[in-house]
Amino acid sequence: MPLIQWDETMSLDMDELDEQHRELIDLINEAFDAIQRNDERCMAPLIDKMRDYAVVHFEAEEAILRSCGYPESEVHAGQHRVFEEKVEEFRRNLAAQANLSQVFIFLSRWLTSHIMHEDRKFLPWLPETDDEGA
Repeated sequence: MPLIQWDETMSLDMDELDEQHRELIDLINEAFDAIQRNDERCMAPLIDKMRDYAVVHFEAEEAILRSCGYPESEVHAGQHRVFEEKVEEFRRNLAAQANLSQVFIFLSRWLTSHIMHEDRKFLPWLPETDDEGA
């Protein structure tokens, strides 16, 4: 059983962003599983997946925020740049200092601080979804 499972309290009611946030949860669970197996060989592929996740997700989310007129979109994008910088730091320090526990802690904190807190701030600017008939 995964350490973290998606639940509706994490939902932004936007399929594209929710699916991408599920990918982050998969990354957290992957890091946790690798820690449990003491498998540091997973580190480089996990960092690659984090970078790929950031490219796709941040581009999509930032485009949505701009189109909705979210007034803090630049601040929010700046937080995304911090994530990207941290991933690059992990990559640079791969052989020397970075370890799976650091990656796991970083991703877990990103889930709780950014997705569960910061992403909630732009909900009032998102277009209404019609859940009737769904």
